[in-house]
Amino acid sequence: MTAKDISNLISEIEATEPIRLQVKGSKDGEDPRSIGFYNAKKQFVPDIVARYANKRDYYAIEKNVTEKDIPALVFKWILFAAEARKTTGAFFLVIPKAKAGICEALILDKQLDINLIKL
Repeated sequence: MTAKDISNLISEIEATEPIRLQVKGSKDGEDPRSIGFYNAKKQFVPDIVARYANKRDYYAIEKNVTEKDIPALVFKWILFAAEARKTTGAFFLVIPKAKAGICEALILDKQLDINLIKL
């Protein structure tokens, strides 16, 4: 997954005409807000948030998924999926094609509400 792939993804999201598009680390300085469970010490920031009139879509870009990181990643994905459901939106997980098998198995095993995008 290259910077060009991510740039193309952002262009595709912009084509859906969101009211506001927040991209973590963008030059406009408007990063998405951090999200955490109530009273949780650890909070996560989604990579992209697309706000529409009646929903918000959340995107997490995972360039490297390793065995030791899986519990923390699943926690983060559950959090983003729950936040998306609260706003009647969807959660999209962006991963490299090489890691698709691992992530698909996790999503099925844990019964997560995640839309997978393979780049």
